[in-house]
Amino acid sequence: MDKEINILGGGISGLACAIILRNNGYKVNIYEKGSYVGKRFNDDWQGLENWSEKIDVLKQIESYGIDLSFDYEPISELSVHYSDKMKTASVKNGCYLVRRGSKEGCLDKALLEQAEKLGAKIHFNYRQDRKMTAKVNATGPKKATAYVRGIKFNTRSEIGYHMAFGQDIARGFYSYLLTKNGHGTIATVYERRSTHRSEEFLQNTVNYFSDFLDKKEVAAGKKFGGYGQFEIKNNYYDENGAMLIGEAGGFQDYLWGFGMRYAFQSANLAARSIMHNESYNDLVEEHLINKMKHSNRNRRISEIAGPLAYPLQYYMFTLSKNPLKILNILCR
Repeated sequence: MDKEINILGGGISGLACAIILRNNGYKVNIYEKGSYVGKRFNDDWQGLENWSEKIDVLKQIESYGIDLSFDYEPISELSVHYSDKMKTASVKNGCYLVRRGSKEGCLDKALLEQAEKLGAKIHFNYRQDRKMTAKVNATGPKKATAYVRGIKFNTRSEIGYHMAFGQDIARGFYSYLLTKNGHGTIATVYERRSTHRSEEFLQNTVNYFSDFLDKKEVAAGKKFGGYGQFEIKNNYYDENGAMLIGEAGGFQDYLWGFGMRYAFQSANLAARSIMHNESYNDLVEEHLINKMKHSNRNRRISEIAGPLAYPLQYYMFTLSKNPLKILNILCR
């Protein structure tokens, strides 16, 4: 049994896999092309979903042997918007906000510190070396199926969690505004064919949420952008035989675009495959694919509905006495 494992990529999934393997006695090398972890992000808030499974996502992460040493904030109320309508839905611990980036308290930084403390070696500014054989590929998305464009800003606004639907602000997905502890993140998530309208969507989103923010604070903020990939594959090994985890494997929710829970889960399955000599493809099929297929079906229904999908999503949230149950059904 090979007790030294090489991992390509120092994102959430790669670091999580390294922590699990180190906890089980493996030597681990992480090869990251960037100069540090979390460089894709700007200390912005992102959501770690907690509705798709019965177990609380934080308890699930802890069950993998990963400490909750990063900052997180539970969301228990969410203001849902469509057109001129707004309603606050009760979603107790439906999602945890985490900060992404390279600063203290950010998820990426915390996972790096855990991995290094356990003895994992991380090599930054890595350039491809054919002599190095990787067991795990955590290099992130290779192509985009959804995009995000937003602004991270400092704010004096009160705590607020907002989500809005509308084809003029976020075609195919949604926009959001998150403000807490002096930090604000506003963003639009939109489909690939609308990339030429990204700035339009972002400005429309800022205008849409104008009653809940100070435009001067937003204007002084820092813009960011990104993309994600969701894809159900026939094979979850790359061309060199490395297991594809996180977004490298296309593990992301088709309907809402949440992917961090999948990052931890796929990392755990890859580690389990190594430790117990199990088929990674079989583990993925057993534990992840049904959930992805279900969200893919809902994505297709949403696309067929076209503009009608936005009011349907709004009323789905606001008329239900248990919005989390609805989300759980949509995911499972």
